[in-house]
Amino acid sequence: MRIYALALAALLLPCLPAQASDANSRYDVRLLGVPVGQLRLAAREDGARYAVSAAFATTGLARIVDASFRMSAQGRISPAGLAPGRYDEQIDTGSRRSTAQLSYAQGIPRITGGTVAAKVAGDPGALDLRAQKGSVDPLTALYGVLRDRPRNGVCSYSVIIYDGARRASLAMSARRDEADRVICSGAYRRLAGFSASEMKRQSVYPFTITYAPMGDMMQPQALSVRSGYGTAELTRR
Repeated sequence: MRIYALALAALLLPCLPAQASDANSRYDVRLLGVPVGQLRLAAREDGARYAVSAAFATTGLARIVDASFRMSAQGRISPAGLAPGRYDEQIDTGSRRSTAQLSYAQGIPRITGGTVAAKVAGDPGALDLRAQKGSVDPLTALYGVLRDRPRNGVCSYSVIIYDGARRASLAMSARRDEADRVICSGAYRRLAGFSASEMKRQSVYPFTITYAPMGDMMQPQALSVRSGYGTAELTRR
């Protein structure tokens, strides 16, 4: 399973002020309660556009794996949600390295570079890009989870994710209020482009995310995902 999936699914729109806003956050990542790394997120919104970057690296005992990723995305903010314009990723799982660059025109992704481009070009079963219209990149999906959200409708979120080779869905639905906090639950689902062994091993990753009030918005504090590797957790510092 790719490293961004650990941070997201083994490990998603409010009215925004007209002035630009910047947000930086850091999350400790644990697997089975053991610290495995840190996720850093930096974002900027100006009411009409967004830009976000993320970096993950293993730490402590987990460095025997020495895995990492860097991602960046930018696009438009509309009443319908976040619409990416460009996406770039560099992933090192410790045993494999991969890169991908995507651009979008009228909501349709186009593979513009990276190792994924050659992989897809040589795959007769590669997914039709036109069928991915309206999808978002993995980082935009992750940012959708980890950005501040309005309390009203905080758990209402659903996106289709396309990473240049594979298609998945991410949806939050159920809601539980605990004092001033809100706990949303949902699932990440593998849909297409995954190998038979990946689908057999696990195709649905249930998760919960806890939000706490921060001014007029709800700020994400913790994300927990159940996977075949055990429970993965992100905790905001």
